[in-house]
Amino acid sequence: MSTARPPQTWARWAAWGAFLSTIPSAVWRLLMLYGVLPGTADLRALHAGEEGYVWGLSIVQVACGMLSLGLVQGWGERVGGLRLNRWVPVLVGGLGALAVTWLFTITMPTQILTGHRPDEYTMHGGPLVLMGACYLPILLWGPLLLVAVAGYWRRRRP
Repeated sequence: MSTARPPQTWARWAAWGAFLSTIPSAVWRLLMLYGVLPGTADLRALHAGEEGYVWGLSIVQVACGMLSLGLVQGWGERVGGLRLNRWVPVLVGGLGALAVTWLFTITMPTQILTGHRPDEYTMHGGPLVLMGACYLPILLWGPLLLVAVAGYWRRRRP
């Protein structure tokens, strides 16, 4: 059973946006790993032997993104049969949102702007543009998650 107050429309949009923002880069990473994407051979060679890491990173990223949906779904208010104290998702979600905002919205663009590309300059042209397009949505993950957490907090407050 969920709370008496339904999630706000804007909070639903934010939670779904946060979740969906994690998918393109995770999929791109796996496609790169298996050589499906042209122009990624040199990058793939840099990550030879790191298949477990790449899979793990992609799975954790999407799974954490999926937890965003718990802020607007009934399953996010209970663990087993116990109702969660409203502060647990607010604190965990808020700290997670701040962490991914720092990593992806602040640090990653700063690193790129100062010449530290994650592909180590192995990609060019269309493949580089495609990688950029797949990583662009992740910039929104933290801010959207913060909005979804704010919606959860407002809805669950006494």
